[in-house]
Amino acid sequence: MHSVANLQNAIADLNHERQKVSDRQAGDRGLGQAGADLRGGQHAADSLRKHVVTQSPAQKALEAKETSKAQLLSPAVPSTPLAAARDVAQVCAAPDRNTDRWGEVLKWGGSNRVESAGDCCKMCAEFVPEEKTDFMECNVWVYCEDQARCKDNYKSCWLKHLPHPDASRPRSDPLVPWTSGIISPALSGADLAAEAEGDRSFHTVITAQGAPTHWQSRVGYYWFLKTKRQCQAAGKCEMGGFTRVLHSGEPDDLMQEIPTFVAQTLPPEHPDHGYVVLNRPYALLQWIRQATIPEKYVLMSEPDHLWLRPMANLMKGTRPAAFPFFYIEPSKKSYLPIVQKFTGPITRKEAEQIAPIGNAPTLMSLDDLTRVFPVWFNLSIAIHNDEQAAKEWGWVQEMYAFTIASYNAGVRNIGLHPEMAAQPPYDTKLADFYILHYTYGNDYDLNGTFTPGRLRWGWAKLAPGDSTSDPTPKNRLPRNLGPPPMGMKNELVRRLVDAINEASGIIPGWDEYAETGVAKALWDGKTFAS
Repeated sequence: MHSVANLQNAIADLNHERQKVSDRQAGDRGLGQAGADLRGGQHAADSLRKHVVTQSPAQKALEAKETSKAQLLSPAVPSTPLAAARDVAQVCAAPDRNTDRWGEVLKWGGSNRVESAGDCCKMCAEFVPEEKTDFMECNVWVYCEDQARCKDNYKSCWLKHLPHPDASRPRSDPLVPWTSGIISPALSGADLAAEAEGDRSFHTVITAQGAPTHWQSRVGYYWFLKTKRQCQAAGKCEMGGFTRVLHSGEPDDLMQEIPTFVAQTLPPEHPDHGYVVLNRPYALLQWIRQATIPEKYVLMSEPDHLWLRPMANLMKGTRPAAFPFFYIEPSKKSYLPIVQKFTGPITRKEAEQIAPIGNAPTLMSLDDLTRVFPVWFNLSIAIHNDEQAAKEWGWVQEMYAFTIASYNAGVRNIGLHPEMAAQPPYDTKLADFYILHYTYGNDYDLNGTFTPGRLRWGWAKLAPGDSTSDPTPKNRLPRNLGPPPMGMKNELVRRLVDAINEASGIIPGWDEYAETGVAKALWDGKTFAS
């Protein structure tokens, strides 16, 4: 069984072991006792050695453990302005009018007045981080330049910091009096030299186990293939193959309908304590080691993802692309001591290199996944067995394990793409989204007003049905779900119901399937609604 102590004690062993095991030998090693031994992969060894004892000789590992908490939380030297090496005029050339942005306040607008939005942007770009704000750079500025509407806020300039300013959508509306902008670090040459040549096709993989993901996988695969057909008809298409990783350990009745890899469940020495998601890292680790796919890139997706429109490979070069989740906060002050258990001593600023993502939806190269998955598996077990981490991170602990594993494996500078996935009912417009993620309940009154927790008409993936107030969970999905109320204006909720109804109407034998849960009639993968 892994514990945090196991992770820390393994570091010294890994330093010695690295001298004896080559990358090739490590890559060829088997899982061995479920792959739970930290010494089971060279990439895991490299990442733990390199990133827990950052830029230090092996003998300094023990010294790092004794470093005080105060030392861990403060950089050795003050930072420099984020845009110090950039042309400020260029950075500030295109402010966003009628747009407000949030963030941790570095300088309050009420006591900071400047003459123009350009001056405010320049002040942010030249802001020197201070110890009292954990040496956070200014990367968000907000200015009020409309005297009639700003009133007391006229000419106020707010300087702010967000760990990942491109991870959230700002508040934009013609009635918003604010002008704002983001100060982003310059992209590296590798980022700018995005691969324009070569095959950029990506393989889509989902993980599944149990009755709810059974019907979700069928509906999701229908929309994947229909969207891929649209993609191919439009010309160049980078949507490649598809695999369902079934982590039940046994084949099921969808093997001939959906391309499937059967993975073994976690062994008894690693109980999930009811947290079934703990099977996911182990299942994908088996898949990446045993399966062969022609694509060099992989999109990790989930059964409850419905495709809305074709998506190109969003990666710049080999830089991963992922959807950001607002509730994944590795650099949050209260979480930093927990994060440090699994990364070693890092500052809050360094923790911002840990992306606010889970494993899905995320696009990565096959090479990066081969490095990340062994570390992810080990960390998921360690975090699950750490009482504090498991309590604080709860149901999303496996997501924290994935993003920390990516950081430890050296996979950083992950591109964040909010447009990858819509999450109704909180997203409302189809807009530019590629995937619809139906993870939240959709509760409305009969007038179509959103009433979270108060159900007159509602739909949730664990309790599907017609317009009903019965919240009893069901594991199967009937055909012809009742439409939302006429006054309901959420385009995504309406699209969700229509998409599920279309798939269940095309896949043969759905009525019997909804009654029994057994797929006796299989879809041919070629028949679609017009």
